[in-house]
Amino acid sequence: MPHAMSSKTMFRMGVLLGIIGVIFYVVLTPLLGWAITRFSFYNAGITMLGGLFSLLQQGTFFGGLFLMAGSFVVRSAEEAVAGVRGGGAPRSGSSDD
Repeated sequence: MPHAMSSKTMFRMGVLLGIIGVIFYVVLTPLLGWAITRFSFYNAGITMLGGLFSLLQQGTFFGGLFLMAGSFVVRSAEEAVAGVRGGGAPRSGSSDD
């Protein structure tokens, strides 16, 4: 059975994937573009390789952003569950005391 990830783990994984996505975008994608134009590798294999690099870059970067944003939602849910288990009633913002 799968186990849930904590918000800290999600945030760390999101940062790592975001950094990998940026590295793909900044280093590997231009390097592949340079190799294609320098050596005139206009064939199906190199074009598919370029598409793979683009897919990896976008997938890792946007996946990292999704995990980083989701970690804040998970942290809120963790705090709510801890409040319910601790018996503390949620407080509204008004002070009617």
